[in-house]
Amino acid sequence: MAKFNLYKINTDQKDNLVKKIESVGLKKIGNKTIDGFMLDFYFSNEPEPIPIWWTEVYKDFFGELEKPQNKIYFATLLVYNSQIVYAVSLGKSHFYLKHFCDSDFGLNLAERIADDTNPKIKNSKFYKSRKNKIITTYQEGSGIDFDSGESIHYLRAKTIDKNTWGKTASFGHSAQFSIEIKPEELPNFIKKIEKTLKQNPRIKIPKVIFIEDEEIQSNLDSLLAKVLMGSSQSSTVQESDITLSGVDFIFSDQYEYSFYVRGDRDSHTDKGELTLDRLRQFISEKSVNIETQLNDVKVKVHNEFGRDFSVSLKETMDFVEEKERYCLIDGKWYQFNQSYLDFLKEEVDSIDFESQEDVSDKTEQEFNQRKGREGFVNCDRRNETLCNKYKVEKVDLYKDKILHFVKFGTPQKMNYVVDQAINTVKLLQNNQSKIQINDEEKDVETICLWLVFDRKHQFNKLSELNSLIFHMKLADWKRIVQNARYKPIIYVSYRKND
Repeated sequence: MAKFNLYKINTDQKDNLVKKIESVGLKKIGNKTIDGFMLDFYFSNEPEPIPIWWTEVYKDFFGELEKPQNKIYFATLLVYNSQIVYAVSLGKSHFYLKHFCDSDFGLNLAERIADDTNPKIKNSKFYKSRKNKIITTYQEGSGIDFDSGESIHYLRAKTIDKNTWGKTASFGHSAQFSIEIKPEELPNFIKKIEKTLKQNPRIKIPKVIFIEDEEIQSNLDSLLAKVLMGSSQSSTVQESDITLSGVDFIFSDQYEYSFYVRGDRDSHTDKGELTLDRLRQFISEKSVNIETQLNDVKVKVHNEFGRDFSVSLKETMDFVEEKERYCLIDGKWYQFNQSYLDFLKEEVDSIDFESQEDVSDKTEQEFNQRKGREGFVNCDRRNETLCNKYKVEKVDLYKDKILHFVKFGTPQKMNYVVDQAINTVKLLQNNQSKIQINDEEKDVETICLWLVFDRKHQFNKLSELNSLIFHMKLADWKRIVQNARYKPIIYVSYRKND
């Protein structure tokens, strides 16, 4: 059974590709015309000898023998007409083809012919997690799953039609098939691919794309600078409740902060909260040209429990440009594709949520105290203990095997309590689902976020909340809670107008 690793080449790049492969030693040694397609075969008939590293290490054992060198042959078959161009990678030619191809081709095809109930392997990159890249293998018959913030780069899965596509196929920048056809049958096979690509996707693969274009990055930096100065209202920005420095998570309400410009000793500010108002005051008082110095502005984190450290200003910002779906995560620019947004919306709306009474309490502390008088165990302002070992910093209320995490405000202000709930769940998962409250062990079955919103208009779905970052955190929270075998639920209340 033959393997065909197919790249879809951008049509306007065909001539450039031919020049490239000829420059690295490939020569056209044969061609055919089949069903309106040209098939040109390029082969490295005289590959350069390549030294073998281990021959130098073991040179004493070769004696008088001349140290051998490898010759690595490779080839490419171009299949094209006036409208489409495909290339078959043979040997190392994929190193050259990838620079001229449609990099979305493989996953676009996967969305149409991969069987999402029978994945084999996926390779993902994470941009908002301690995880960077991860390879996941699946047991037979397991459905494919995605995490928020996950960008799929490679998928191997069974296909929906083994007679057409083979039993399994691999999808990345290219698509690789194991099928019983001859090279001369590729034009007909490519026609099937082109027809399939015009169909609606069967599955949606979330992809978050890192912005590599330096001009786009520069334009986004300029937009961020204008928003920070208040001269543009086209997008939203707020200080991030949680950022990452090395392997340390920074919760913004636990530290004090100062601003400075890298290389300018006289630019340091006094310590204080991390707020946009203080940032704008710093920019004004220190005459910072934020549009040209954005990437030089640093935030110093003053940590009374350890060493102070600095991060870039952009790492402390949550920013979303809604029109083109650009976002700033951990100081880097990304773009969400529509499949990702659809996936995220479905995930968030699948979370159970119940509307609760409107509240007139001024603060979370007042709310928790009142609920304590109504039959809940008020855990606010106390560190509860898991299995006489771990301290849990943030558990607000307990009742009927439900842990409640309470937060007032806007979605942007609620990110912190989601993170705290996740940390507690991870500890509970490792400690037999017990929490010690008032010197008594309590069982936990449900994890509840009790969110009290400052807004006039109520909503019917969580996806109606206009905060992409908050949606991402909720999707993470739901997955982690369910994987730990707890029930996730959200209570929603609104503060009464004074």
